Amino acid sequence: MRRYEFVLVDAFTTTPHQGNPCAVLLDAAGLEPAAMQRIARELGLSETAFVVGSERADVGVRYFTPLREIPLAGHPTVATAHALVEAGRLAPNARVSFEMPAGVIPVDIETIGQSRRYTMEQPAPKFGALIDPLPVASALGLSPADLFGERPPQIVSTGAPFLLVGLRSRDALDRAHADRAALFAAFDETAFGVHLFARTDGETAFIARQFGAPGDVAEDPVTGSACGALAAYAWQNRLVDEPAFTIAQGAHVGRPGRVYAQVLTHGGSITGVRVGGEAVSALRGAIAA
Repeated sequence: MRRYEFVLVDAFTTTPHQGNPCAVLLDAAGLEPAAMQRIARELGLSETAFVVGSERADVGVRYFTPLREIPLAGHPTVATAHALVEAGRLAPNARVSFEMPAGVIPVDIETIGQSRRYTMEQPAPKFGALIDPLPVASALGLSPADLFGERPPQIVSTGAPFLLVGLRSRDALDRAHADRAALFAAFDETAFGVHLFARTDGETAFIARQFGAPGDVAEDPVTGSACGALAAYAWQNRLVDEPAFTIAQGAHVGRPGRVYAQVLTHGGSITGVRVGGEAVSALRGAIAA
């Protein structure tokens, strides 16, 4: 039995024990996927990152929730880049590439003021099915009037699919409490989570919450891949006037964080979304496998 060292990194924050925690195993080459899944389940975080070899990119990574592998993820990418910079394996100011199941993803590492920001470029969005708002509202403990009546919930992916549910107010966002079995039974499409959001009047454009499928973490603190989908959705539906803005998430579970999002366009079409944030290491340890 071998022991694998890991770093627990809090992503989308500069304050330990805020943002979204991710365990990063820096030398996971040779680990079978089944073992990765067992480790992710044992650690019980919303995602665990495994650094593996790659012949196509600077870094190879695989990301697992306690329930399954996911093709692309935001906060594990930020966390992994941070851990590799701290380990001296990536330069502190550079553009690098990460290979993950969704493809090869550019990641920018840049020093801004007193902090370092890690930004991934997610693929062009895929706008999927519109979902009946009535069962979704019921499963969230809300009334249909709490949801955007003119924009029903929709499956959107910038590498991983999420159900986006727009709410009319911060109050509705605060009142939401998910019956997760009923919530995920309310639509037939595959989605890794249900991402609720509302507009804000502050410096951030949106505040969001993320509910996971039964078997995964109930409410994810800060979800970079879902915020990428939200950024594309917001621009597509003219909910924002500028292509770059911030999204706040995590306050509802006591782990506030901030995501920087930028929608990339060409010829009127969305070509990708940049999603980034800071990170801080909180714990180092080892796990047997």
